[in-house]
Amino acid sequence: MRAWLALITLLFAPAGATEAAISLYDFELRSLAGPERINLQQFKGKPSLIVLVEPDCPWCFRQVRALNRLTSECSQQFQPIALGINGSRKALLAEYRKLRPEFPMLQASTQLQQVLGETPGTPFSFLIASSGEPLNWLRGYVSDKKLQPILERSFDFKCESALGTAS
Repeated sequence: MRAWLALITLLFAPAGATEAAISLYDFELRSLAGPERINLQQFKGKPSLIVLVEPDCPWCFRQVRALNRLTSECSQQFQPIALGINGSRKALLAEYRKLRPEFPMLQASTQLQQVLGETPGTPFSFLIASSGEPLNWLRGYVSDKKLQPILERSFDFKCESALGTAS
């Protein structure tokens, strides 16, 4: 799994850091909320949690719902971003309608999926500092009750209100 952190470190390397380096911020991806393309540069400067989701993934549904609650509870102190992988645009759009994320959900491009390689399972999340430095990765579903302290420690903030019962 250290390979994943090394890979994501390479993806978030500043453009031009090495000749072969590809920065995740160099990608422009199709939104699943509409026809627009979203340049990932706009997420620079804010701590982010990027979660990989795919069609027909019940744990992805639960993870997105947990992130919806945390986004509200933590007063927008971090930016969740969902990246749809392993599906056609039609399948990912159907998944978007099921998931109803309250944050951007983008379709991972073929190029990005090639760079990421085989995902060990979904949901799969990356915690990224506001500087763009990858901090950690999380494999599988993590409830909002467990994720909140991870985010607070990793991103050095406190959520305003304690979460109630969470799934």
